[in-house]
Amino acid sequence: MGGFTLEEYNNRINKIVDYVNESDMDGFFVFNPYNVFYLGLYYYPGKRPVVLFIHKTGKTYAFTPKMEYHEACKLKQFNKVYSYDDDFSLKADLFDFINKALKSNFSDIKKVAVDELDLNGYKRINQIFTHVVVDDQIMNFRQIKSPEEIKMLKLSAYYSDYMVSTGKEMLKPGVTELGLLNRMITETVDKMIIDLGEVIYVPGGPAGALIPSGIRTSTPHALPSARKVEKGDNMILSTGTNVWGYRTECERTFFLGEPDKQKIDAFEVMRKAQLYGIELMKPGAICEEVEKEVARFITDAGYGDYIKHRTGHGKGLEEHEPPYVAAGDQTIMRPGMAFSSEPGIYIEGLAGFRHSDNVIITDSGCEVITKYPKDLESVTLNI
Repeated sequence: MGGFTLEEYNNRINKIVDYVNESDMDGFFVFNPYNVFYLGLYYYPGKRPVVLFIHKTGKTYAFTPKMEYHEACKLKQFNKVYSYDDDFSLKADLFDFINKALKSNFSDIKKVAVDELDLNGYKRINQIFTHVVVDDQIMNFRQIKSPEEIKMLKLSAYYSDYMVSTGKEMLKPGVTELGLLNRMITETVDKMIIDLGEVIYVPGGPAGALIPSGIRTSTPHALPSARKVEKGDNMILSTGTNVWGYRTECERTFFLGEPDKQKIDAFEVMRKAQLYGIELMKPGAICEEVEKEVARFITDAGYGDYIKHRTGHGKGLEEHEPPYVAAGDQTIMRPGMAFSSEPGIYIEGLAGFRHSDNVIITDSGCEVITKYPKDLESVTLNI
């Protein structure tokens, strides 16, 4: 399976061109690696930056280290690719290189936007151009997914479900968290290669997971360890996969053997809160209001002291990206946005409980794209 069409990438560039002209600017610099991915150039982010420049005329240029040059030249959405030596790996020197290249094509670049820069880079670019603004408009564009992006997210969600299913089949007393994780990743990536033929590697890899067990589940992002899973544990299989860089997650809380009443009660409140979050996600809903309602639901059930994080976040090229279903985020949900719904309950000394699903906001509500069952019977293993 190939990636996105050239038309898709050109549509994204054209949005930026229109924005540049509407804002009376001469061009837009793209430094953020995920924004570079968004425009079709995938690479391994490191000390050697890849920079894109989109001129108000629509001409688009890529500036890459030599090690990325030949791959970048294959991409037809760029009018020209310039490569620099390691001597230019520091951003201060790189700006001189970029400025000379742009001057050979244009003589009137004065007002520019940049998606992100560190302080030294910002000082340097201000020495070159008359007017510079830091602008997150590309992230705003990324929030509304195109039909092609939604297709990728749905395909990715299928593999997130598959990874949970694979983990459940391998889950038994005596297996270590790290051992189970490695087997889950191998099984899932092998299937992706067979099914898709092409799997790109972006930061985080094509598949990954956090899989805490026992009382470690009360730490929401506990890193995988050598702990051996025991009968009576619960375990959160928090899986994530990506297809052509587009990330989804499916998270389920499993029980190794019949859980006691204390665990069942907390689990059921979490499960109902997670479903309530999904119900609230629809066009016109305000992110922070969804967060408040879900938190209120958990608090009214007597578990307010055990909330440790927000209800959800945006999904796309990054694991966590705007908008956030969190206090203070007043973003209005619109069709094409993608979110997670993942409220959790974490009781120190006992266990944590979290399910996560991904949804796409539609014209009338939302579509849940992760499908793995989440009722108590489906997540209880007969040990």
